[in-house]
Amino acid sequence: MLPYTIRTIICPIDLSETSLNALDTAVSLAKRHEATLVMLNVIEAGLEFLGDDSSFSSFANLSHASDVLTALAGGIQSSHGIQPKVIQEEGHVAAVIMKTVLRQQADLVVIGTHGASGYRDGFIGSNTYSVFKHSGCPILAIPPKRKYTTFRKALFPIRPVIGALARYDVLSQFLAPNAALDVLGLSYRQMERETNVLDKILEEIRPQLQSDNVRGRTIWGEGESISEDILKYSQYYFPDLIVITSVLDVTTKPNFVGPHTQKILNASKVPVLSVKRVNVPSLV
Repeated sequence: MLPYTIRTIICPIDLSETSLNALDTAVSLAKRHEATLVMLNVIEAGLEFLGDDSSFSSFANLSHASDVLTALAGGIQSSHGIQPKVIQEEGHVAAVIMKTVLRQQADLVVIGTHGASGYRDGFIGSNTYSVFKHSGCPILAIPPKRKYTTFRKALFPIRPVIGALARYDVLSQFLAPNAALDVLGLSYRQMERETNVLDKILEEIRPQLQSDNVRGRTIWGEGESISEDILKYSQYYFPDLIVITSVLDVTTKPNFVGPHTQKILNASKVPVLSVKRVNVPSLV
């Protein structure tokens, strides 16, 4: 498996406050990795947008939206020294995003959460959900009202199986120097909790952690519910990034977004990085 690198980032923008907040994160990542940033604006007849501020949604459909996007891209170039590519297209939002991911061979989608029209606070919209469900590349979901331009403490929930941290190579592209990584064990089996199984799994990536100057530690969840353990940890230990993989929800469908993943996406107050499954079938 080739190492994960960030060369092309797609950030869907409907000019809402939420999507512009996600754009700030996308700009920071593009600058750090010298990656191409694609600002994607989708005009959809149904006006079901990715943001949470309906006052901006109608504005995004005006004929001069392209001028606003061009000015926004110019401001990014002037302030950050990177020149975003602006794409405007009509169609269904989620479908256009996925088509653009394929056409641009994107390595990452940075998307705002919470608030497609009609959704109450704390729930992702249907377009964001569809992108999470179908995208083959990592998705970084950014909640509104707080800026995230660097990540210094990540939570990586895992089932206690060999290779559970295999996608640390993805996470490593987001962490700042001297960052902390907390590996949260998700299991109700007392036998697993009484052994050093989590430490063994962490040791698999110890050389990468040392190379990245990242501090790693392990901790067990309470074993009540996968999603509840993750959200409870987030509430008390304040990570600024949660990593989820589809193996959190046991399924044979590689693109399935199951109930635990969906609940985390709905309730998380911090960014969530979604990485699709890798094969981790064997118990330690």
